[in-house]
Amino acid sequence: MIELFVNLSDDDADTCLLVLASAGITYRVSGQPDNWTVSVLPGDSEKALAEIESYFRENRETPDEEDDWSRIPHKIHTGIGAALGLLAGHIFMVQHGGIPLFAEKYGASASSILNGETYRTVTALMIHADSVHLAGNMASLALFFTVVCSVQGFGVGAFCVLASGALGNYLTALLYRSAHLSIGASTAVFGAVGILIAHQTFSSFRVSKQRFRAWLPLGGGLCLLGLFSEGEHTDILAHLFGLGSGMVFGCIFECVLKKPPGPSFQYLAFSLTLAVILLSWLR
Repeated sequence: MIELFVNLSDDDADTCLLVLASAGITYRVSGQPDNWTVSVLPGDSEKALAEIESYFRENRETPDEEDDWSRIPHKIHTGIGAALGLLAGHIFMVQHGGIPLFAEKYGASASSILNGETYRTVTALMIHADSVHLAGNMASLALFFTVVCSVQGFGVGAFCVLASGALGNYLTALLYRSAHLSIGASTAVFGAVGILIAHQTFSSFRVSKQRFRAWLPLGGGLCLLGLFSEGEHTDILAHLFGLGSGMVFGCIFECVLKKPPGPSFQYLAFSLTLAVILLSWLR
């Protein structure tokens, strides 16, 4: 075999391997992280170069578009904004009836959800029992939400995290069916962890030398689940369903989109996320 590309980064190597595999070209990858070498059979070299050049020509944005997008600091701001949103909501609830009232009307009551009040799967994510519960979820959401947005973009990331949390609450309701009430953003936080597990697993599988590491992110996620699911009032099943839901949405993203869409799609997804939250609270 002849060396087609050398000294490739992890991302560039992933891209080359995907293009070559989709074109049915036999390849071999060697090296180590951020220093990969991709080789092909001598008779396939011209075809391989043509396929890769065609891919980048069709998918790479113009420099001006990339510069405009890179100047938008939504990745960090979205995570911090989500955490501050939880704080603002908590203050509002405390001053307008108290947390028990909002938990009764908007918490993830299993029987109410199964009786058609599915909006509770969303609103329950924004209700917290006390300041300690709130602070823990604010810190976790700011961290993991920011990382998800760096992987999927601020709009798609926001939608997937919210959808993971809501689906996790719904699956929990299906399991308990009655006599169960859950509140807090931790289900969505574990949804974000599940999204990141899916991303890291797919990234490892795309580089043959790293496939043996593909299951490590799942192990790390389960360790986090055990570490942060201790306590008398912790709903470990909601956390588990949130984690699983996040992995589902993460796999869908990796299979369908593979990379963050452009600004227009991100704004659309972010607007949809805000609309779902608003409509859920308005019932």
